[in-house]
Amino acid sequence: MKSVNKSISSRNPTRHRNGFWSRGSNERSSDSDTVGTTSSEASVSTDSHGRPIRVFSPHNQEPPPPPAATGSNSKKMGTLTGVFIPCISNIIGIILFLRLTNITGQAGTIYTTLIVLVSTLSTFLTALSLSAIATNGEIQAGGPYYVISRTLGIEIGGPVGILFYLGTTLATTMYVLGAVEAIQRSVSFQFDARWASLILVWAVASIVSIGVKYINMASSFFLCMVVVSLFCAILGVTLFASGSFYGLLQPQDRVFFDNLWPHYQPDPVTEKTPDFWSLLAIFYPSVTGILAGSNRSAVLASPSTSIPKGTLAAIGFTTTIYLVVIWLYGSTMANPVLINDKFVVAAVSWPYEQVVAVGVIFSSIGAALQTCAGAPRVLAAIALDDALPFLSWLKPPGPDDEPTKAVWFTWLLASIPTLAGNLDHITPFVTMFFLLMYAGINLSCFFLGFLKTPGFRPTFRYFHWSMSLFGFVWCLALVGLVINWFSALVVFVIFIMLYAYTKKQRAQKEWGDVGNVIRYAIANSALRALAGTQFTDFHAKNWRPQLLTVVDTDSCGNPTNLHVLALASQLKHGGDGVHIVTSVMRRQESIEKYETCELIEHSKMLLKNHMNCHGLEDGFAQVMSTTQSSSQAIWSAVVHAGLGPLSPNTVLLSYPPTRRDEEWKEDYVQTLRGIMNLKKALILFKGASGYPPSKEHHITNQPTSSIDVWWVVHDGGLLLLLPYLLSQTEVFESVKLRLFAVTSSATENPDRLRACVIDHLRRVRIRATVHVVDLSDTTIAEDMREADMSLQLSQSTGSRGTNTHHMTVGEVFSHHAYEVPYHAVNADVESAATYNEPASPAAQIPKESTSMMQRNERLRTARAFNHALKQFSSRASLVVTNLPLVRSEEPADEFFDYVDAMSDGVKNMLFVRGSGIEVITTYV
Repeated sequence: MKSVNKSISSRNPTRHRNGFWSRGSNERSSDSDTVGTTSSEASVSTDSHGRPIRVFSPHNQEPPPPPAATGSNSKKMGTLTGVFIPCISNIIGIILFLRLTNITGQAGTIYTTLIVLVSTLSTFLTALSLSAIATNGEIQAGGPYYVISRTLGIEIGGPVGILFYLGTTLATTMYVLGAVEAIQRSVSFQFDARWASLILVWAVASIVSIGVKYINMASSFFLCMVVVSLFCAILGVTLFASGSFYGLLQPQDRVFFDNLWPHYQPDPVTEKTPDFWSLLAIFYPSVTGILAGSNRSAVLASPSTSIPKGTLAAIGFTTTIYLVVIWLYGSTMANPVLINDKFVVAAVSWPYEQVVAVGVIFSSIGAALQTCAGAPRVLAAIALDDALPFLSWLKPPGPDDEPTKAVWFTWLLASIPTLAGNLDHITPFVTMFFLLMYAGINLSCFFLGFLKTPGFRPTFRYFHWSMSLFGFVWCLALVGLVINWFSALVVFVIFIMLYAYTKKQRAQKEWGDVGNVIRYAIANSALRALAGTQFTDFHAKNWRPQLLTVVDTDSCGNPTNLHVLALASQLKHGGDGVHIVTSVMRRQESIEKYETCELIEHSKMLLKNHMNCHGLEDGFAQVMSTTQSSSQAIWSAVVHAGLGPLSPNTVLLSYPPTRRDEEWKEDYVQTLRGIMNLKKALILFKGASGYPPSKEHHITNQPTSSIDVWWVVHDGGLLLLLPYLLSQTEVFESVKLRLFAVTSSATENPDRLRACVIDHLRRVRIRATVHVVDLSDTTIAEDMREADMSLQLSQSTGSRGTNTHHMTVGEVFSHHAYEVPYHAVNADVESAATYNEPASPAAQIPKESTSMMQRNERLRTARAFNHALKQFSSRASLVVTNLPLVRSEEPADEFFDYVDAMSDGVKNMLFVRGSGIEVITTYV
């Protein structure tokens, strides 16, 4: 509902106290997102205080006037002046007058026609895609950059926009050099072409800096001169074909159909023999002007109407001109004339050859004005989006202001290549930049059409996603076949560098780009393929922790115990599974109170910020509020979080650092029991506030830094897998992994057990040093598993299909570790049996209840385990061991007393209990 309101507000930007403002007729007709727009007229009445109220009735006929927008709209341009003329000025240029007849002589009229059609096909397909996008909504400042960035995302749109800007800027240089070359051919005196080019670039930039209005006035004049020159050239060649006018040629130069087929000969200047593809590369820049109108979409009165009509009309008009010139000159002139005289168009122009020379000069200057006007606006749009921070200084004062800084920056970039003084050095890069932009537009439109996004509803009828895909492939094919491979490599390197820079900035833009649609489509397809499966269906080889991390909050919704997020981040980077972080708030008011919902949103925002700080940007945050016990809310989160096989299989909680009342402790223990009953793996983390230790800490204390695993119950291998995943993270990459196998029976041979564990680690590909600790005189095995498990194990020991979840380490490797009778303890075994429990008053009572004796015995085991921890793992960065059994018939105090006794004096300790599923294998 929030997004709906947002879209409505964007379509109705101004709401007055005395009524509502309605859009004008032009915008209503072109906006495909406006539904149910009716004409209305305001009738005025007054309220109880005498203030006027403006009411609109569907029965009235005249709509209310827009607020002071008419003046600004009057400055907007239509299809002819805003799109058609700029495109014509960019398309018709120096190639038509200087190279097209020479290409016709080399390739012949048929193959030259094919060259024109092949080149025009890419621009025509791109124009169709651009028209579909333009009629799907308003294209704002930036033109093609706006289209691609809002469709493919800022990470692709930013770099492609920069490349397009560079191509447009180099096109300005190309047209200026063409104009200077034409001037040199037309005058009898000599001058420095480099200085002339620099002065002309400055003059073009000066006109552009004055304003778009004067550019259109100048370009219209230049286009008229081009049309006159074309008319004189076509009239001259027509008269030449009839034999009534020869210009600078001779009657013997009139030969009909002498250029029908190719006559590839060495070029008089370069002395290189061209072929079809090289001639296509020469001609292609003459069709790269179709985006001139969309570049200036911000100054169009109706971009969605003007861009399709103006662009397609310009393509059709210029293609017709090219074909007429090809067949007129190719069908009436001798082949040597077309090959040797590249300026033959001027030689037969009527009445004088200077007419065409002036046309070439004016067409080049007009095209330079259009490209120099479009390039700064693309750069300003990129700067205003904050896509590339290093361009922020080029921002105009406002979105509707002239980008003066960008204009003069473009002048500087366009001036540098003029020093080369040769079009051949610039044309490949210009063509490459434009082809990349064309490919980006086609790819954007293909994704929108193919993925059938509901928001893509173009009113342009002549569109199908297959045409956009074909246009994308066609543009890439032209890159591979026509463009120089070195030029392509340079442009590709620039794109990769810009992409990496944009990716590093982590610019988050809520533009509704197609990237989210693609990810949704992939996820939707994968989930449908996994329909009916659960996480239990995954093979042990493919198992990975899909974490649900529970973070505590205070009464104000602020997350606490943030060290659990640090551990979750390490497990996420090590296992790369789905990660969900949830917080539960206990409140007296339910979510029917707005204050509670507001607090939930605030707490979720804080939680997401903390997740970002701990490297969990791609995790999912959720906050729940409950008026009942926290256990009910956590169980609900465990059951309902995720989707199908992407549901959490592991729950991570923090161990409470301080004691609370009996009700809270009972609720906490109930939470643990419920999670285990739901067959989820359970991780309980008792960590210090300084967790995790820094990487520098491990490097400084490398001999003593370690992750120590105290292995009592096999637990399906989870106790080995989690420390291994942690050791793969950057924080623990220099830390040793040590495994302490705990013997729980006096008949276990520690030497054989150590050898079996080492062999097991080798087969599961985990590197760790192995030690054996003797706790056979304690009840450690019974405290870690169900009471009746030992009876069931005697019937299944040694079976290949045995579930090792409740088996001790010695029982898992019983076929190697047991030697009955065996009572002696090897001298190499780290023994913790020397710890003597001090006598307590309760132990001196001769008639003690059985439950009290069992509790004291368990506490003695916990203290013996803690004594061993302090003896061997006092300097470990992290200790990992099995989670003690949570007995339903015992009070919650006993569980907390046991865990406290086990972990006393240990800073960071991880308690793990598996779900009964094997998570590690020894085979491929």
